[in-house]
Amino acid sequence: MRILFLVHRVPYPPTKGEKIRAFHELKFLAARHSIDLFCFADSPEEAAEARPLEEFCGHCYIEPLSRFRRASGAACSLFRGEPLSDGYFFSSKMQHEVQRAFETDHYDLILVYCSSMAQYVPRPAPAPVVIDFVDTDSAKWSQYAHISSFPFSWIYAREARSLARYEKQLVRESAACVVSTRQEAAELQVDGGLPIEVICNGVCPPPEDGADMDEGIRRLQPYVLFVGTMDYLPNVDAVSYFAEDIFPLVRKSHPELHFVIAGRNPSRQVRRLGLHPNVVVTGAIPDVYSYVLGATAVVAPFRICQGVQNKILEALAAGQPVVSTSRPARAIGARHGETLLIADTAEEFASAVLSLLDDPSVRVKLQGTREFVKARFDWQKNLGQLDRLLDRLVNLPRLEVGVAGRAETR
Repeated sequence: MRILFLVHRVPYPPTKGEKIRAFHELKFLAARHSIDLFCFADSPEEAAEARPLEEFCGHCYIEPLSRFRRASGAACSLFRGEPLSDGYFFSSKMQHEVQRAFETDHYDLILVYCSSMAQYVPRPAPAPVVIDFVDTDSAKWSQYAHISSFPFSWIYAREARSLARYEKQLVRESAACVVSTRQEAAELQVDGGLPIEVICNGVCPPPEDGADMDEGIRRLQPYVLFVGTMDYLPNVDAVSYFAEDIFPLVRKSHPELHFVIAGRNPSRQVRRLGLHPNVVVTGAIPDVYSYVLGATAVVAPFRICQGVQNKILEALAAGQPVVSTSRPARAIGARHGETLLIADTAEEFASAVLSLLDDPSVRVKLQGTREFVKARFDWQKNLGQLDRLLDRLVNLPRLEVGVAGRAETR
């Protein structure tokens, strides 16, 4: 099968949730099919760093798209009444390159990763179109609106409404749509539309020989840990919530405990959290796994959340206790007290963390989660479901499958 794969962010290195899923899809499908990849990078340096992707692709087009061009594109979409996300990821050069690929090559299938890339698919599409929404972006923007003040609350609410209409349109027109959780499928399903396929993420097993713990990590112990890209709003909100509302409650009983915030690009708001007693902001770290292993617990105090949080899966795969708010726990089918601890209010969350500190039996019970992860979140097993879906669509008579995308020229 010959597949054209459109991705909004270059899926290498696979160090962020959206990149991790796209990378594993590319790697899995490339072992079975011929893939042409078209994607954006944040900078020429990021594009150069992603050259290893060429080994998986027949053709690999990576276009750097600066923040200024993204912002100006989003502003233009605001005046046109379109989703800002489409303008943010629009490039006439990308449009030209994709159009030329359609003119010079025959594709059996078009795989669109994230709704913002559907704008590059002509109408009518020359092949069945499958969209991996991953999660429901419109719902995430709605959550942004609820925690923000004017004028951002208005902008975010507008984007939520605009994207929701566009997502529903794509669901009706595509040959198939894919998401990462049942929650996302329920949010995107439309009356009369085809059932939305749920294809879960996977998680790579931790190294069998473990990881060396350097002296810097030992000096931080005991600590609870949050790992993520620290200029991403849901992550920023989560660590701010924990540091300001939850952690002081925990330290009343355990003043020796540290809260470690580990991850690249900490925003100014995150860096300021490092001024709080026993809060440590590391910035980028060379080995996430060693920090996970050294933690008393991994915390996931998300108030804004869509889809699967890979950081939770990775902690569970390492056998580490996790305390999470309810939405990301539901996304992976976790049960309170069996897979992890679930808490939503600051008081409940603090109590859950304290139970791990004060009761060794709770820690022991939650350390047996590796089998849970292995059974549900195996990349080969889950992406096999995607491969079967694509094969089924390609083998249908052409008139039985839908087409997606828009062909307007800007």
